Amino acid sequence: MIVTSPRLAIYIDGANMDIASKAVGIKIDYRKFKTFFVGNRRIAVANYYNSNSSDPAERAFYSSVEKAGFQLVLGPLKISGRPQKEIDVQIAVDMISGAYAGVFDVALLVTGDGDLAPAVRKMVSMHKVVEVASFNDPARREFAWSLKTAASKTIDLTRNVDKFRM
Repeated sequence: MIVTSPRLAIYIDGANMDIASKAVGIKIDYRKFKTFFVGNRRIAVANYYNSNSSDPAERAFYSSVEKAGFQLVLGPLKISGRPQKEIDVQIAVDMISGAYAGVFDVALLVTGDGDLAPAVRKMVSMHKVVEVASFNDPARREFAWSLKTAASKTIDLTRNVDKFRM
């Protein structure tokens, strides 16, 4: 019998991660971050989602994320003072379409945003394992209860920062 390692799809909500990591005072090394999650699994998808930017510092940051092995999925520029929902919808569409296409065995969603809970519930109903990782500061409510209860497994990034800190 041939045993194969599970195929892992990683979906990172970049804006959510940027805000949360700044709140806990760390910079994420995305190479270490990826290694932390992969383990013995094979990467089928590794996407990092955020808004497009013309800012040189942000472009340099995006380049470092790309060099860490993530595909950038950049949506429209964020307008100050208005929520950016298009990125969340793109993440949900990519996760659900990947689940239907059988691209992965395990989905890892890195966000605390409860807007993505319906997509997580759908994937779980399709018998996919869905891990959700987020920083977990109860005072800041960074990890939505709806995500915690929908996921197959949750990962508290706050407790693991030394494994992927720059």
